[in-house]
Amino acid sequence: MNRWRPVPLAKTRRPCHVYAMLGVASLRARALRGLGALLSLLATAAPAAAQGGAVDPLMAPRASALIRQGERRVASDMLGRYLAIAQEDGRAWLQMGRIYLLDARDWHAHHAGEPDATLYLEFAAASLDMAGRLARDSGAVFRGLVEMERATLVYEDSGWVATQRVFVGRDLPLLPPAMRELGDNLLASCPSGGILVTGGDTETVSAWYAALQRTAKEPVVPVRPDLYVTDQHYRERTAKLLNVDPRLPLRDAITAAASRRPVCITPSADSAAVPVMTWRVSRLVRLSRGETPRESALSFSAFLEESQAGSSEWVVATREVYERAARFNPQLCPALTAVFTGAPPVACRP
Repeated sequence: MNRWRPVPLAKTRRPCHVYAMLGVASLRARALRGLGALLSLLATAAPAAAQGGAVDPLMAPRASALIRQGERRVASDMLGRYLAIAQEDGRAWLQMGRIYLLDARDWHAHHAGEPDATLYLEFAAASLDMAGRLARDSGAVFRGLVEMERATLVYEDSGWVATQRVFVGRDLPLLPPAMRELGDNLLASCPSGGILVTGGDTETVSAWYAALQRTAKEPVVPVRPDLYVTDQHYRERTAKLLNVDPRLPLRDAITAAASRRPVCITPSADSAAVPVMTWRVSRLVRLSRGETPRESALSFSAFLEESQAGSSEWVVATREVYERAARFNPQLCPALTAVFTGAPPVACRP
């Protein structure tokens, strides 16, 4: 039996008036007293009239600074009071969603405590839905991270095949087009049956989205080195996937897996996760064995369109991935120089 199941999207979109009336900080305190009591509270809360408080343009930057300083609880309390009267501040909702997402990730360290990751992710989804409704581009990306974390819970419990059964064809929140394209390009660089070792949120959420939406006899499976090191549940499930001893350090586990199946290293993967062994380039990745896939080519049309339109703040992060790939694979330079109009990748400059 699965212990963790993703909450259907229709159930994650709590009306913002629930948070405004109760206060997000108060909601957190109630949650800590018991999951059942909180769910009952959310289900019976009466609608409240929309508030018309003025938007404070400095609130979101202050909250972001507090988060960076490790003062997440202070930021949460501050945002809870503020959003109770200023419900139309998309940037503030984004910061609240980030806090809940970080809380869910912290839960992975011990897989214990209330609220659990499922509930934190429900709160994150509700906050980020508000951020997305208010036209905050980053809200869409962090909303995608929520779904990736939900998929990770299913994966830890039941494995990759079961995770795909849950998410293939599901109406997931859309990432910006350039990031969806990046995910397709990463998978198109790794042979069938490969393990795709990712690094950083931009690569990881792009690759997970692409992988979850594909059905294949031998799927490419993304692996998160950060969770392998910090989360025993994730480590045991991934060791089973790699067919290695879960007591092995990450580098040794990758080395052992690479002797049996293709292992692909994405451009932003932490060097601490990359074993000292013979690697060759395969489009955007470094590859241990196997041939570069031939059935699909790289595409940069969405990246080029968003770059020219200046419509996504995540274009810069996507470009950084391509820039790093060019450091390992000079054969990318002709295509990337044409795409990065006026400013070719540093590795491709004379």
